[in-house]
Amino acid sequence: MTTLSTAEMWRVRAELFDNVLDMSAVPWIDVRAIYDVIEANVSGSSVAPTTSATAVSAAGPTTLTLASVAGLSSGSRVVLDVDSAREVVTVRAVSGLTVSVVCTKTHSGTYPVEVESALTIVRGILADLEAIDQQERIAIPQAGVKRVDEIEFFGRAEGGSAQASLTQHRNALRGRLASATGLTGILRELMARVAPGGGMSFEVY
Repeated sequence: MTTLSTAEMWRVRAELFDNVLDMSAVPWIDVRAIYDVIEANVSGSSVAPTTSATAVSAAGPTTLTLASVAGLSSGSRVVLDVDSAREVVTVRAVSGLTVSVVCTKTHSGTYPVEVESALTIVRGILADLEAIDQQERIAIPQAGVKRVDEIEFFGRAEGGSAQASLTQHRNALRGRLASATGLTGILRELMARVAPGGGMSFEVY
């Protein structure tokens, strides 16, 4: 059964403001053994991943032909594709090697199809956090003061609130990541270290 990779676990740690040092640093700095437990126990589904080469050109009901439908049935939740094309859909019906689903995104080429699991949930949150990083790289150079003679900031429609919105979204995703991996208490502790006085604080439920 597939589990989180060490690289993915490092990414989780970095997103939650913890260090990414390896275990040889244990005598010198606070390294938590809980990460080894999480890495080994955030597992994929017992149903083997499959693939589809069915092109989806528009959102809506569609029928996908899969390389295998073993383990799939009506009601199964599956993750289609990767990165910005990734989405979770529910199987409505299975017939031969085809499944009926309702897509909200388009898909092309040969893309993975995997039953939703703890692993896909955590990987999905990490992918969403990476997407925010990419948006931020675009938004930051565009931020700033609009006029100098009279201070005029960019309005919401002009992207003035883009940075704040991205930060709020990232904080919400970090909270979800901490909850999904059982690290909510550790995130609270690390946030207190990173932001004394609460300058960057956010609520984790």
